[in-house]
Amino acid sequence: MDNFKQKTAHLIVGALLVLGYFASLPAHVWEPEPAFAVPAPAIHAPRSGDAWALNFASDGTTLQTHAASMAELPDGRIRAFWFAGSREGAADVAIHSSVFDPVTGVWSDEHVLLTRAQVSEGLGRYVRKLGNVVPVVDDDGRLRLYMVVVSFGGWAASRLAVAESMDDGKSWHISDGLVTSPFFNLSTLVKAPPIHFSDGSIGLPVYHELAAKFGEVLRLDEDNRILQRSRIGRLRESLQPLVLVDSPAHAVAFLRNANNSRPGILWRSDTDDTGQSWSALSDGQLPNPGSAVGGVRLGDGHWLLVANNNAIERDDLYILETRDHGQSWRPVHIMHDDADLREQAVSVDNFRSLVRTRMTSIGAGPITEEQHARVMKAAIRNNCRGERCLSQFDYPYVIRTRSGDIHIVYSWKKSLIAHAWWRADGQPSGVDQRQARLEAAQ
Repeated sequence: MDNFKQKTAHLIVGALLVLGYFASLPAHVWEPEPAFAVPAPAIHAPRSGDAWALNFASDGTTLQTHAASMAELPDGRIRAFWFAGSREGAADVAIHSSVFDPVTGVWSDEHVLLTRAQVSEGLGRYVRKLGNVVPVVDDDGRLRLYMVVVSFGGWAASRLAVAESMDDGKSWHISDGLVTSPFFNLSTLVKAPPIHFSDGSIGLPVYHELAAKFGEVLRLDEDNRILQRSRIGRLRESLQPLVLVDSPAHAVAFLRNANNSRPGILWRSDTDDTGQSWSALSDGQLPNPGSAVGGVRLGDGHWLLVANNNAIERDDLYILETRDHGQSWRPVHIMHDDADLREQAVSVDNFRSLVRTRMTSIGAGPITEEQHARVMKAAIRNNCRGERCLSQFDYPYVIRTRSGDIHIVYSWKKSLIAHAWWRADGQPSGVDQRQARLEAAQ
């Protein structure tokens, strides 16, 4: 009898402990999971033959520029971000930025936004290198910037830091880094735009590179606390998820392929329960050389992707469209295609001539000889190996603004950040108008 009483007492104590644990959980754990906030359908969509204004967001002040992102500010301007320095991972790499005014079609001068020393001081810990950044603009105008920082080792040892600005990015406060992993808070990186939920929280697509490569979505509140995390797919060899929300419950993710056994394809995963679970990774029906993609939703099952449209190299960049949830794709616009360089050994001298021609064909306004020389030096270092040179166009980042315009920024030969702009109203862009005035003056 005493033994029975003792077991009963243990069971009661255990039950009380369990009840106490659940009673102490934050209120949001008991709330139903919020639905996705679905982007409004586009009234107008790009068509084959539409004009896309091309320009440069960077000035070519560094030897390498990479991993651009951007956000629409409350006043309609676009602020772009990227990391730049002598080479990826170097001690002189900083976060650079410029601002685009759609009224004039002009980018501001490039400037250094945050240095490694500033981020290190704000975090109160040593920062060895800076990487990708992803911005979020909140309803109150606050600008949040999620940054990849590394204190030791390579990108697999990265963590996320957060910078916040209340003046459109002129000044910044560095907050504590996100705690995203129990393993020393290591190996969490960002690349693609956030998604939004109906309760005001955001979904930050992230990926991991330590031991296994896989994507996740972190649902964050306004204080950057993790409310929920969901693993995308079940393979361990995918990176840099792009998530497109298609309905209150459904979203699709496209992921860069890091699986050497199945090269040349883009991974895809779907969720039908607001991200509680994701399907196994499958073939996304597009060739891909293991590079990141950008994209936006235009309507139900109507998506645009910006991607390298081949399975071998990053030497082309296409805007691709589907209207049937990704069952079939067609090119809407070819932004670049230097695939012919694969078939012939292009010398450094010929590549130098090609770079000059390509630069002058983009509506960047007058380019000085000093700028040409700087960009040429960077392009040859970043794209040539010995006497063989290949073009690189990669890391596209795409947004659709409140006006319906579509903006794309991407790495142009890892030497400049390029910008493509499509106007939803069909009117000439500021770049087109400026070019027309220049031609009329001649």
